[in-house]
Amino acid sequence: MRVHRIPSSRPSILIAALAIGALLAACSANNTSGGSQSAGASGSNVVTLSGLAFSPTSLTVKAGSTVTFQNKDTVDHTVTNGKDGKPDANAAFDKSLPAGQSVDITFSNAGTFNVTCKIHSSMNMTVTVQ
Repeated sequence: MRVHRIPSSRPSILIAALAIGALLAACSANNTSGGSQSAGASGSNVVTLSGLAFSPTSLTVKAGSTVTFQNKDTVDHTVTNGKDGKPDANAAFDKSLPAGQSVDITFSNAGTFNVTCKIHSSMNMTVTVQ
């Protein structure tokens, strides 16, 4: 008499558990909860103005990159090279940004650029160009 054994499903369960663990680890590694964002060569360089704040508050891009500033507030803003509502002496950019609109700014030169809103001086962020 020959006994037939039913194959164990333990290896399949182990492989599935490892795959799920790897997937969860990869997802949590992409969390940008620190308010800082680094944009790759093909990445989207978007800054949102909402709740009287820039998001993200710091962005790193490559020289020659264009950053799109989107005003999702119900009030007008500016996107100005400066800090605490005051433009730098030789501001590289100073754009009006009406509610619901967007504006593109190209960062050609490497350096660190402070960005502020002249209307709401508490709105500040930094763009680092590499």
